[in-house]
Amino acid sequence: MDSYQNFKAAIYCPVGNLIDITDFDRFGKRFDWIEKHINVGKVYLETYRHGTTIEKEQIERVIAFFKERGIETAGGITTDGPDDGEGGFNPLCYTSRTTRRMLTEVITFTASLFDEIILDDFYFTNCRCDSCIEAKGTRTWSSFRLELMKEISEEVIVHPAKQVNANVKMVIKYPNWYEHFQDAGYNLEDQPKIFDALYTGTETRNPMYTQQHLPKYLSYFNMRYMENVAPGRNGGGWYDPYECSYNLTSYAEQAYLTLFAKAKEAMMFSLGSLLHSEFSLCVPMNGQIFSDMDKYLGRLGNPVGTACYLPYHSHGEDYLHNYIGMLGIPLEPYPEYPKEAKTVFLTEGASMDSDILNKISYSLRNGADVVVTSGFLKEASKLGFQHELCNVNYTDRKAIVNSFAYSNDGGIRFGGREEAAKSIVIPQLEYKTNDNWEIIAGYGEDNSFPMLLKTLYGKGRLYILTIPEDYGDLYHLPRKILLPLRQMFYKDYPILLDSISKIGLFLYDNDCFAIHSFQPWYDEVAITLKGECTAIKDLVNENTIKAEQENGRNVVRIRLAPGINYVYQLVKDKRF
Repeated sequence: MDSYQNFKAAIYCPVGNLIDITDFDRFGKRFDWIEKHINVGKVYLETYRHGTTIEKEQIERVIAFFKERGIETAGGITTDGPDDGEGGFNPLCYTSRTTRRMLTEVITFTASLFDEIILDDFYFTNCRCDSCIEAKGTRTWSSFRLELMKEISEEVIVHPAKQVNANVKMVIKYPNWYEHFQDAGYNLEDQPKIFDALYTGTETRNPMYTQQHLPKYLSYFNMRYMENVAPGRNGGGWYDPYECSYNLTSYAEQAYLTLFAKAKEAMMFSLGSLLHSEFSLCVPMNGQIFSDMDKYLGRLGNPVGTACYLPYHSHGEDYLHNYIGMLGIPLEPYPEYPKEAKTVFLTEGASMDSDILNKISYSLRNGADVVVTSGFLKEASKLGFQHELCNVNYTDRKAIVNSFAYSNDGGIRFGGREEAAKSIVIPQLEYKTNDNWEIIAGYGEDNSFPMLLKTLYGKGRLYILTIPEDYGDLYHLPRKILLPLRQMFYKDYPILLDSISKIGLFLYDNDCFAIHSFQPWYDEVAITLKGECTAIKDLVNENTIKAEQENGRNVVRIRLAPGINYVYQLVKDKRF
């Protein structure tokens, strides 16, 4: 089977799976089935997990098995301990000398076998034992753990590994729960400087019936965030089949979005799961996904989208970016303020930057548009938002709305009324008439409540977007209300998407884009082509679709099937 041209397919192999291989001929026949469907380019072979370490002779036999098949090998370590009977995960206690000594032994053993080692995303701490309480002192748990894990990374992990093998590449995998990294010691600011590379968790599974609450767009968003945390050093995206059996498309979407984000590797967890009957369909599914996407991924440029700012160690409005992404709004997240971006989107977490108001002012005065959320407004009020930027107040009052208005003339009057499928609860914002403009509103009784406000500042526009108390209620906004929202975010995009929610849009810097419907039903979308674009070329089927004139605009209408990728390139040709 030929190699994939645009990425490498990798499998993570937990230590228990490797220890269980006693008959390599028999295992070879089982692995043949995986290779029948997937061109496996690399395996990560684990030496330690859950208190279990593999014997040197066994891991050497496993390495030889894969090398004979022409498959690249790397090491893996999961830094957790045995089950303590309390439930939940059991990361190690890093203030324990015994733990440090044991972990260094595992690291040096693994570095003697491999030139690359990845740490699975159990490399965090939730320990509150007496030793950790004493070491913490008067610090917050976050600050204590950030410093602790920085120290462990340097002294217990990377330095000992390099002493044994100067060429070893040390990789830290960051989980999907980026809003909470600092609370468990994941130091996104300092650790990427200590490790040679990082890896990204793109597991989203079931957004509703799991305890992590991660919308599907996170499989793309987290990859893009890590790409901008360590440009050129993000090894790939890692996903698994757990809690996806309710709808196997939910498993496929993890792979789709990981690759749309331009991952160098697509890591499948895990060897044992892929060989288990419960998840056996995932193997041919991955094979078809990889084969299909490899045909067009190389024709897509670099991902682009509205710039988001997620300062290091920040949190607030948990994972809201991904709910916005599920509205068909492409986002590109950065850990540093994107001062040159033409449109900037800020959620509550950005208010943790004490200089954020000056940065917003800089953007606006230089002609950029800045979109902030109601959560950001609430927290930034403590920094002087009303004094510095515009006089809008977050109140403690709530409103229940199920019909909405939108303005066609910049906020002077409303131009329509749209009903939502259900009532949603929103915070009430107060603004000053004729100083701020209500672009979208939710109707009350003899009243309306701002959903989108606009204020002119310098050469730019400042928008305030009201976020429902349940972020998922954003999906219930009517199609005609989503359109002006997208217009705000799409300022410099070459297209404008008109659709219901839960339609993903992925943009690239070479006039290519992809659309993916997360809805369970067929639906039509309208795509307005801007500038000189007259048609779109289908990069999957190589067809060209001519735009039709609608109210003086070039518009393409496409009927989307659930869970299918539609990939296009804009055409600038007057013959169409």
